[in-house]
Amino acid sequence: MIPGLETFIDAEVAPRAQAIDRDANIPPDLIERAAALGLQRILAGPGGRPDPTRIETACEVSMSLAAHSPAVALLVAGTRLSTYLLGKYAPAHLVERWLEPTLAGRTFGSFAITEPEAGTDVRGLQTVAMPDGDRYVLNGGKCWVGFAPVADFAIVLAKVGSADRDAPMVALVVDMSSPGASGRPGPELSGFRGMPNGELHFTDVSVPAADRLDVEGFAGMMDGLNMARIDAAAYGCGLLRGALVASLDRANGRSAFGRPLAELAIIQRKIGRMATDLHAASALTLRAARSFADGDGGDQDLISMAKMFASDAARRATDEAMQIHGALGIVTDEPVNRMHRDAKVTQIFDGTSEIHETMLGRRALRAQATGRLDPFIHTERTAALSATGPGGLR
Repeated sequence: MIPGLETFIDAEVAPRAQAIDRDANIPPDLIERAAALGLQRILAGPGGRPDPTRIETACEVSMSLAAHSPAVALLVAGTRLSTYLLGKYAPAHLVERWLEPTLAGRTFGSFAITEPEAGTDVRGLQTVAMPDGDRYVLNGGKCWVGFAPVADFAIVLAKVGSADRDAPMVALVVDMSSPGASGRPGPELSGFRGMPNGELHFTDVSVPAADRLDVEGFAGMMDGLNMARIDAAAYGCGLLRGALVASLDRANGRSAFGRPLAELAIIQRKIGRMATDLHAASALTLRAARSFADGDGGDQDLISMAKMFASDAARRATDEAMQIHGALGIVTDEPVNRMHRDAKVTQIFDGTSEIHETMLGRRALRAQATGRLDPFIHTERTAALSATGPGGLR
């Protein structure tokens, strides 16, 4: 774990979590402190090249932060996302310009895919980059974009030449101070409050052709999205942890009808389920992270499973935590109420739980039809046993 992380959380994140949620603002000094600890640069290797082998450490940091403030966890992870893509795919002049200031918390970069009419259906996006000599002319808009109101640059997925569904795509690194480029806040959200979020707009923005990621646009952004989904699973794990601790405190400190809540079987069952879900979600999330550490973008199925399971389990656990807290659970300024709102967000962003269910089911059915079902029915342990024969021995 990162030296000083627990002190940072105990002294600066946990005491401010409710104020961050209430005011929908993360104080700048907290961002600077996170950067000083190196939380944004966990994946940054020599020369800015990302080191995916440290993704498990990044996950553990996200889990620890999200147990107290998912908004702070997302702010840190969002910075890791933009710098990961810069370090892996951007040309040297963009790395030199943006990487270090972003890792230090002085500049911010947005990861921009979603549009009003193109969320899960990425092929439906309408943002177009029209080639014009040594430049692109960019027109369109993005929504639900992290850092949008404060972004200094944005990594923007756009179609090249036309908005046709099958048009090729490019990922452009857009200087948000360019004429015609703007960012603004979006609607006020119920969860992850404090993390800047909003819309990006592009009207005849001139972008040098050299200011693009050196990868097919869709593939490069999906690489980044896989990492974002692993972090989303980690936020779910953090919320599970927070809900469990809050429920334990409440059950052991509250009496009803002359008995501690902790003695009631129904409360014990709820807490037992939370603890089990926490361990299961954490194990699956770290397994997904290990697949990403290989450097090829990770196992898409494991990543979908982790994101879906952790977010759904977080929502169940925070709902039960509210129930255990009774009337206090429906008080807006109570931590379990904030956790409940935050958990709902994790079921929606980076792919809804329903789309992950659908993708996983479709791929499992296709795998069975082609005789390649092993990835879906074998866990790491059963795969190891089948490779070494009965009992795991040769």
